Amino acid sequence: TGLSSVVIFFILAVVLLVIGVPVATTLGLSSVIFILLEGIPTSTVIQRMFAGVDVVALMCIPFFILAGDLMAKGGIAKRLVRVANLVVGNITGGLAYVTIIVCALFAAMTGSAMACCVTVGAIMIPFMDEAGYDRSFSAAIVAAGSVLGPIIPPSTAMIIYAANTNTSISSLYLMGVPAGLLMAVGLCVMSFFYCKKRGYKGLSKTACLDLKAGEPLSAKSVIMTILGAIPALGSPVIILGAIFTGICTPTEASVIAVIYSFIIGIFVYRELKISDITKVLLGSAKSTAKVMYIVAAAGLFAWVISYARVPQIILDLLLSISDSRVILYFIMILVLLVMGCLMDATPIMLITIPIFMPICDAVGISRLHFGICMCVAVCIGFVTPPFGTCLFTAMDVAKVSMTNLVKRLVPFIILMIAILFLLVYVEPLTMFVI
Repeated sequence: TGLSSVVIFFILAVVLLVIGVPVATTLGLSSVIFILLEGIPTSTVIQRMFAGVDVVALMCIPFFILAGDLMAKGGIAKRLVRVANLVVGNITGGLAYVTIIVCALFAAMTGSAMACCVTVGAIMIPFMDEAGYDRSFSAAIVAAGSVLGPIIPPSTAMIIYAANTNTSISSLYLMGVPAGLLMAVGLCVMSFFYCKKRGYKGLSKTACLDLKAGEPLSAKSVIMTILGAIPALGSPVIILGAIFTGICTPTEASVIAVIYSFIIGIFVYRELKISDITKVLLGSAKSTAKVMYIVAAAGLFAWVISYARVPQIILDLLLSISDSRVILYFIMILVLLVMGCLMDATPIMLITIPIFMPICDAVGISRLHFGICMCVAVCIGFVTPPFGTCLFTAMDVAKVSMTNLVKRLVPFIILMIAILFLLVYVEPLTMFVI
């Protein structure tokens, strides 16, 4: 019965995914059927689902989601845009760089690709329209920039990886900084060539400021703009500084991020109203519930996979193909990229971690290094068609068709995959920080 149960389990999981059943339901339902077929006590279902979410490291997730929502509402992104535009706004492709820089900074506060895409997109796309940028290209820049969200810490993807592999979140966060910066620089270089070819300029340095028409840029307005953005820039400094110096754990830092963004939004920028709080809390609670539901169902799924010795079977199969570390690493990353076209980051990680960890251990791939490469690979999935979440978000924010957006995005996706393989095979690029 063992083998037939495994076959039924996998066929059911694939069929449910293909017909569009939510991922968490798919993972949970197929696992329950397997448990019934094998005659395992049904109390295992509750135990394993509870064990899946009963991990201290996962406490960060609701707080970072809430901090991101508060920042998106609290006018922080707008201040970052003003400063970035002052620095690079008026050169060729200036607004593309502003978008990528703001995405990188916003990523270091929220860790969310969706928050990045919606907030930065809503602010930057009208400016890019004004400067004559092609709308599809503007949407592509926003979508590509938003991928930096979960690569630059804080990052939900890294929290989930660390919680499931017993690796250090702080080390992964440290490695996320060079990985994210490398990606951001790559995106800027790609934008430069495209903008130069199309002759896209930036806007004047005063464009994003609240100045009257024709009012020149004075030293006073420059200083006021920079001072106005300091509280916004304080957030990543406080969050990452506290984690990296060991003053507090990532979970404690996530609570500090919530308090900080609340104070800045209400008392400093005064763009967050007390009446908004209920709505923000409700939105964050829904997002957290979605993530935790997937994590719980995936905990059960992972248990079933290991009970059925699937990782062992896959390990033997792959080692029979090749025992070369280079080839196996390539195969695993390729699997993640293909899955990224069809599924969201969290379920991909929760499904593949129990399968890939034995392979990494067998061929001597560092769990930390694999962790950072895995996070980058699943984040690229946010913009790969047909089901990238940021793809849909950018289409919605910019009101462009999927075809036009994908056409402009393809060069960025190819570049990101190239950078990913650079990170995979040149380990010191990320490992030097730990």
